[in-house]
Amino acid sequence: MTRRNTKETILYEALKLFSDKGYDGVSVRDIAGQVGIKQSSLYKHYTNKQDIFDSLVKTMQTHFMDSAICPLPCGELKEIAREYATAGNEILKKISAEIFHFYLKDPYASQYRKLLSIEKYKNKEIERIYREVYIDSAISYQADLFDEMIRQGFMRQADPRIMAIQFFSPIFLLLNKYESIPEKENEAVEILEKHIEQFDRVYRKESDL
Repeated sequence: MTRRNTKETILYEALKLFSDKGYDGVSVRDIAGQVGIKQSSLYKHYTNKQDIFDSLVKTMQTHFMDSAICPLPCGELKEIAREYATAGNEILKKISAEIFHFYLKDPYASQYRKLLSIEKYKNKEIERIYREVYIDSAISYQADLFDEMIRQGFMRQADPRIMAIQFFSPIFLLLNKYESIPEKENEAVEILEKHIEQFDRVYRKESDL
């Protein structure tokens, strides 16, 4: 396992505290204590709590950008659409499962989402970041994918953006419902798979069944 340096450790421990107590509920002393260093030592890396928070948001934005829209599958849309023709709804199940598991289980992504969920009501820029990371990018990607599937004749003619909203909304809802009860993850996945199967029956062209 890669060892984090002190600067990175401060950000990670601050993320855990902020996601649990919110920005206002955490002090620099709390962060220093969580890291296991003196408060004066922390100031060698960051000027104050706001500097830590701003650095954390910037670092996580870079992390999400570097991971290419996070859990969404990489590759040409044409290739993924063709895979849908042979794999059927398994490709949709794979996409939904990867999105769900990433945001529920990834130690950075799950805590960052909680942090933004708390702070978005206080900060317009945080609200914008929340929408972009957790809603807009996913819907935009899926709309493009469904548009390509329609173009290749695998799905019925429909508005791909509405399809994307119908596809993603249950995933987002289940994520919010089950994030505090991880022991019921299997139940959530089962519901997800049933959602995908029904979505597939509605939109897949009959000639491809």
